[in-house]
Amino acid sequence: MRIIKLEIKIESVQDTKISCLLVKDDTNVRLNYFPDKKAIEFSEENILTQIIHKNRFQFEKVMSSAVKGNIRMGQIINCVFIEGFNFLRDADFYRIIQIDRRSEKLAITTCDNESEGFHKIYADGSFFCKTGKSGYGGFIETPDGNQEKFYQSFSDCSNNLMELMAVTEGLKRMQNIERIQVNTDSRFVIRGLTQWVHFWRHNTWQTAYGSKVKFAKHWQQADRLCEGKLIEFRWIKGHSGHPKQSLCDQIARESANNKQ
Repeated sequence: MRIIKLEIKIESVQDTKISCLLVKDDTNVRLNYFPDKKAIEFSEENILTQIIHKNRFQFEKVMSSAVKGNIRMGQIINCVFIEGFNFLRDADFYRIIQIDRRSEKLAITTCDNESEGFHKIYADGSFFCKTGKSGYGGFIETPDGNQEKFYQSFSDCSNNLMELMAVTEGLKRMQNIERIQVNTDSRFVIRGLTQWVHFWRHNTWQTAYGSKVKFAKHWQQADRLCEGKLIEFRWIKGHSGHPKQSLCDQIARESANNKQ
């Protein structure tokens, strides 16, 4: 997949129009973006306009996020486009999401049926706002059903971080396994490991707005553990009665309360 980096310099912000200057190396072009209509108006046609046309969906995602984040005049947005990248839709979380990182050609696909012969991770995080107690828990499972439990407790950590660290701990225990299925109730973790990390990695682990990615060292560790593997991600709705995910929730809660 071709990686393209460019800057978007915000020149003016109005209710219905955002004026920008796109810059890549020695080439630039001005454009007007109309958020309500999702329309783009270029000052001229050149190689940058071709890039935007080809990666329009990614450009619109960047601009939509910028608008939600109170975009301002003078702001510089550092964009990373990955040509041919497969973005997940909400409906995809009801399917198996598969990411193949066994070669340099990244492949992200979805299917309705899980594959056979995969080692599995079941993971969950827990955080209690009133006490600040937090922890994670879960277990790994071999194709023949053998399970190995893991857990750890912390203080003053967020629920999202616990979810990420739970999956990371499972991946650490499967470093020599190539085919892995990750079961989690965290869309945050799934989106991060199948989508966001591939853009952050090419942007020195910064967001498009120049701030450091939250939990960067934990994302980096999990990202490295996914290299060279075929991984299925299966989202399980929290507290839906799934027996194995319910067990993870119990382990995580007990860990947060130091009852393990």
